[in-house]
Amino acid sequence: MSSRLLSRLDAEIAAAKHPLKADCLRAERAGFLARQGHLDEARQVLSSLHMQYAAHPHAVMSAWLSLGEGLLSHFSDLAPAAHDRMRRAYALSGAARDMKLHALAAAWLAHMDYTQYDFEAMVRHVGEALTLSSPTDHGTRSRASLVIAQAYHFGGRFDLAQPWYGQVRQHGNADGDEATLSALMHNMAWLHANHARQQVLTRAPGEAAVAPQVLMGAESTGNFDVLVGTASLDALVPILRAQILSLQGRPADALVLYEQHMSHAMVQGLARMQASLRADMACCRLQLGEPRRAMQDATAASQVVDQESDLDDRAAAHSRLARVFTELGEAEKAERHARRAAQDWTAHERDQTAVVTALDRLVASLPP
Repeated sequence: MSSRLLSRLDAEIAAAKHPLKADCLRAERAGFLARQGHLDEARQVLSSLHMQYAAHPHAVMSAWLSLGEGLLSHFSDLAPAAHDRMRRAYALSGAARDMKLHALAAAWLAHMDYTQYDFEAMVRHVGEALTLSSPTDHGTRSRASLVIAQAYHFGGRFDLAQPWYGQVRQHGNADGDEATLSALMHNMAWLHANHARQQVLTRAPGEAAVAPQVLMGAESTGNFDVLVGTASLDALVPILRAQILSLQGRPADALVLYEQHMSHAMVQGLARMQASLRADMACCRLQLGEPRRAMQDATAASQVVDQESDLDDRAAAHSRLARVFTELGEAEKAERHARRAAQDWTAHERDQTAVVTALDRLVASLPP
């Protein structure tokens, strides 16, 4: 499927009357290629532009290059280095007083703030993105709207997230930006799964069920990526499906996906979730009557659980390890993980409340 956004950028590059304008558009095009997962092509374009402007740098060009490199880094492996590149794009565009580019950098900075749970910075940057951009700045508005939608969704307020998801669709469709529409589906599917996990793991066994629509959302995301040619972070959807299948009580199906995609997912940025994923694999093996292998996975998970950066992932890891070690007769380990799970879930729920409160203040301050 051809991309309308890519076609528009190609036409604008061909029509550009100034070489600098054409090169800025090439950097923007490279950023879109990175978001689609065409990393080698994006890297080649950005490297060529860097060499071209090395002797005579231009602030706006440097800002576009930093933004493109930030996207390349983020969509390669979700690396923290992406945040630094985006901060540079934000600073350079502000210094050059290119407010349209500054707003776009602010929107992407807000996205990366969200991934690092820096909600104060996220709210500040997303507010700036919306204030500085116009309604026709579809790339900025779609990304900023997605940040607000997923943050409300993270906070357990899907009702407040839905209008913002609608804004993402509206601006993404207007821009012909299939990568943003893919991101919308990815993020919504992950958040639905995370809320289902929270319900299952914080209630007594059998009290919470996972709706079939949660798995359907993950499968639709994968199908859409195939349709539009998105190849970035392609191990994430199978890992998401594995987590949902496990929550639905299908451990054998979940393990097939974990074993096929786990190593690939680790290099695509999910190493930060290693403990929760290994703990889930341990639960699956225990349900399948494999106590020895369950103990191996549980031990591996317990060794890295303190490195888990996201509170909900760490809480999930501790919850599962408490259950596995209980079944395996390791009462002391089980009690320690149960205690840590309760602490982390409480802290996560505080974050959920705080982000909704901060977003409510932001939304109330925005012009109609």
